[in-house]
Amino acid sequence: MIKMSKTIKFLVICLFAVSAHAADTLRIIVPFAAGGNTDLAARVYARELTEQNINVVVINRPGAEGIIGTQELMNSKPDGNTLLFTGNSAIVYGAITNPVARDALNKIVPIMQASIYGQMLVARNDSDIKTFEQLRNALKTRTVAIASSGVTSRSSLEELFPNNDNLIIINVPGDSGALLSLANKSVEVATVTAIIEDRIASGEFVGLATISQHSRGNVKSLVEQGYPVYRNGWSGFFAPPGTPLDIRDKLYLMLERVRQSAIVQQQIHNIVRATIAPKRTPEQFVRLINDDFNKASVEESRRLLK
Repeated sequence: MIKMSKTIKFLVICLFAVSAHAADTLRIIVPFAAGGNTDLAARVYARELTEQNINVVVINRPGAEGIIGTQELMNSKPDGNTLLFTGNSAIVYGAITNPVARDALNKIVPIMQASIYGQMLVARNDSDIKTFEQLRNALKTRTVAIASSGVTSRSSLEELFPNNDNLIIINVPGDSGALLSLANKSVEVATVTAIIEDRIASGEFVGLATISQHSRGNVKSLVEQGYPVYRNGWSGFFAPPGTPLDIRDKLYLMLERVRQSAIVQQQIHNIVRATIAPKRTPEQFVRLINDDFNKASVEESRRLLK
């Protein structure tokens, strides 16, 4: 029997809390399946917005590594009633290799960074792979299928194991796809966000390494294990192309009040297993995005030269 975790209970509550739709409802598009890190963070913000008497509905549009939901934002009116909540895996790293994502990144309007999170490499508990070093050794002698829950994690795997014919990367839609792949045993290893930290502690999964700079619980980072590879993930809000500055600033002030909420900060930590983002104005958020894109471009160039 599958137990309903605290995270799933929270998700069910939020689905009811933001399901009412009105003509002036704020639509928050999440370009990933429900239940993952990005989706849960969006629902934390949405729930607090409803507490401030703002009608909100969270809409999941998974597919094509975030492109389907992003395109819906691209086609939305710039009237302040539609936002995209996505992560740098899709909107920044995706723009390196996908022309559609690059076009979107050049046109949509950044509003505010919302949360910062890290990804993990985890293995099934029935696999003989119990450490990252054992994963490296296994890939020298046999095929290992790894579910990649985003462009960011895939680029990490390609940097860690360049030109390795034994590595099979299976692209899946976010955390939900990664966990399903582990559950149905189509892969031995997967990349997921720290949202499953408690399930690693319980022994349901084996944590091999974090892909961010720092450890999580008893799971050491790749850097701490001697491999200078890391990706710091984040999620944030974006408005449609052509959104006027006055509407952009109004949205920012509304979301910034939510970001400052002690309840939101606690839920981002306890439920999403992430960290609330520092205060950044839209202009500062743009600079962060440009910095990330430039770093990702350098990484891609290095990969292609190998």
